Amino acid sequence: MGPLSWPLTARPGRTFAPAVASQPVKIEYRSDLESVSIKPRTARHAPTGAHVAGSRRPGARPPGTAWALLVCAVAALLPLPLGAQEERIESPFEWIERGLRLGLFGGYRFADRGNLDHGPGSTVAGGARFRIRVSSPLSLELGASYQPAERWVIDPSLETGPAPVDTVKVGYLMASAGIQVGLTGARTWNGIHPFLTLGGALNFGIDEERSDVFVDPDQTDLRFDLGTSPAFYLGAGFEVFPSERVGVAIEARDYLTRLKAPDGWFTEEILTTIRDAGAEAPKEGQWTHNLELSLTLYFYF
Repeated sequence: MGPLSWPLTARPGRTFAPAVASQPVKIEYRSDLESVSIKPRTARHAPTGAHVAGSRRPGARPPGTAWALLVCAVAALLPLPLGAQEERIESPFEWIERGLRLGLFGGYRFADRGNLDHGPGSTVAGGARFRIRVSSPLSLELGASYQPAERWVIDPSLETGPAPVDTVKVGYLMASAGIQVGLTGARTWNGIHPFLTLGGALNFGIDEERSDVFVDPDQTDLRFDLGTSPAFYLGAGFEVFPSERVGVAIEARDYLTRLKAPDGWFTEEILTTIRDAGAEAPKEGQWTHNLELSLTLYFYF
């Protein structure tokens, strides 16, 4: 087979196997690279089992595998960066899971008897409060309490001015309805749940003792009768939780209570006597502040 020549740029010693030739050919070129001659070359067969340059042995790992395994092993031993580590964020706030609760409370009420001291005096108080949470900060409250108080029987017709002439016992029941607003929502702050309360109430005189004074029929209008009186309250407090189902609250409430004077105190004769004695005139209806401090044990459901 004669030499074949065509213009070709090639590298020295490169062997090709064109599809037109049945045997490998050898490229011969001149230094000016203007033409290349290709001559047939006797094929050399590698012995069986011999490794041919550029081929991979069966089962052999690809180049760089050992380095990759080493890098993976080192990375596994290194600690994770801070951003990838599991972190626990400490917070002073903790969610109150349950919102329905029943509380039993006891306390003491510091009463304002009115400008002529004819209203009920300071006394202990006890009762129950039922609360249900309707939103994160807001709970509705229904309450009932009983106060076994004493009151002074005031005689306004004395020449020296109105003064106590007897003491009687009077018990009154108070029914209330209002709201509680959690200042931290439905969460505690460092284990404490601060709150405000606001609402209204009605006081019912249920077991008032009768006095021996003003027993004459013409003096009945001088006798004070507690009857039914309205009240409004504003309070503040905080609650702690010994367990998930038990809460202990300390609260202070100011009850603004309407106190009415007997109708017989506003006759011309009585008013003149009071004025001549230099005493303060009675008020037909006045609002008095009554501070109550209480401790409540709540059971959550």
